Amino acid sequence: MIDPQIKQTLLNSIAEINAERKAWCDTHGVPMPEPIESLDLILKKEFALQILKGEKNVEFRSMTQHYMNRLFDKRLGDFLDKHADNAEITAEYGMWGNCDELRPVKTIHFHNYNNDWYLDVEVLHNGYAIANKEGAESLHLYDCYDLDDLVEELDQKDEVDRPVFFTFIISKVLATNLVV
Repeated sequence: MIDPQIKQTLLNSIAEINAERKAWCDTHGVPMPEPIESLDLILKKEFALQILKGEKNVEFRSMTQHYMNRLFDKRLGDFLDKHADNAEITAEYGMWGNCDELRPVKTIHFHNYNNDWYLDVEVLHNGYAIANKEGAESLHLYDCYDLDDLVEELDQKDEVDRPVFFTFIISKVLATNLVV
């Protein structure tokens, strides 16, 4: 899985960022996003086996309305609607600000449509990746090169609008009925 030193560095960074966000949110009366204890996701068995073998450390989901509804804390959206005229709050709203509505995911329960198999994993961190050079390179830290080809293709087409993905950095396997 993920190198222990990289994992610890990431955990320290996450703790620092979360402390800053919490302090900012407390000062401005903004609720922090509620964590998701276990997220239920469909996954191809091929990818589940890659996770189980330690070959895959990052899972992606497109930033579609379906996943936004599942992963965003609606309370923060409602809060922003009520404070749309407050420039200080709206400036901090969004994926790179202190007021991010993305709910932290603790574990994921992967399975197929028939529930013939399952794979439960601990999530180290979930966030965003934009299909650009910086987004792809940020995932190299986790031995993930899944966005590289897409970024190259978009660069060749001079595409300005880039897709955004939800990312789930997998820390460890918790349970499974799969056999490698």
